[in-house]
Amino acid sequence: MDIFLKAVQVINTVIKYFLILMMFVMVVVVFLQVVYRFVLDNPLAWTEETARYLLVWITFLGAAYAMGSKAHIGVDLFMNMLPKSLRKILLIITTLLSLVFFTVMVTQGYILSQRTMMQTSPAMGLPMGYVYLVIPISGVLLMINLLYTVIGDLRGEES
Repeated sequence: MDIFLKAVQVINTVIKYFLILMMFVMVVVVFLQVVYRFVLDNPLAWTEETARYLLVWITFLGAAYAMGSKAHIGVDLFMNMLPKSLRKILLIITTLLSLVFFTVMVTQGYILSQRTMMQTSPAMGLPMGYVYLVIPISGVLLMINLLYTVIGDLRGEES
């Protein structure tokens, strides 16, 4: 089990640096767009589209990273009022429901990305399936990080 926890930490570190890289690229692309549009009066066609798709990827991967960091908003006031045994049962139920949602996200996201591989984006000609591929990828990462945090929570409650 410790190998799983260490692997998840490595995955989250990779995701973190990938998010930083994508954010940096997005800032540079938007800066280029501003310079070319307002200073050089010759806007670039691909910058808006690139920034939009980077933002989509940052959002989905950021959600997966936030799950592993326990940075999602949660209301635990009522959870903390429950006895430990009931708290564990509720944690397991909510985890199972989340896993069902993430499974749907993975399967339907994969279907969507495959169906849209032939459709290309207007400015860059990028297959839209690559843009939508973040949905199943982040779904898998969300599942992994959910299990990671739940295992940590259950271990923490037992001690």
